[in-house]
Amino acid sequence: MKKLLLVITLLVATTANAQWNHHHRYIENRTVIVDRNEWIAPLIIGTIAGAVIANANQPQPIIQQQPVIVQQPQTVCYGWKEIQTLDGQIYRERSCYLR
Repeated sequence: MKKLLLVITLLVATTANAQWNHHHRYIENRTVIVDRNEWIAPLIIGTIAGAVIANANQPQPIIQQQPVIVQQPQTVCYGWKEIQTLDGQIYRERSCYLR
């Protein structure tokens, strides 16, 4: 489809350019008018067509979303300690913290 559009655009541009030159090439005394700007329209159209073709051939970027990793806080505990009070009772305790 893009190639067909390009061919039609170039055909219209060259036809329009040829028609313009056909009507303005001669004046009353048959002197040829040399139009030095007749290359501008095909250049602009060719540049636009080339840019469209160049952008159409580039691969589209693939966006990958990274998975979200949620780490749960971990409880880290030290070993049990036995503590004896002055009255002779023994109890056990340990310290824990969140990491």
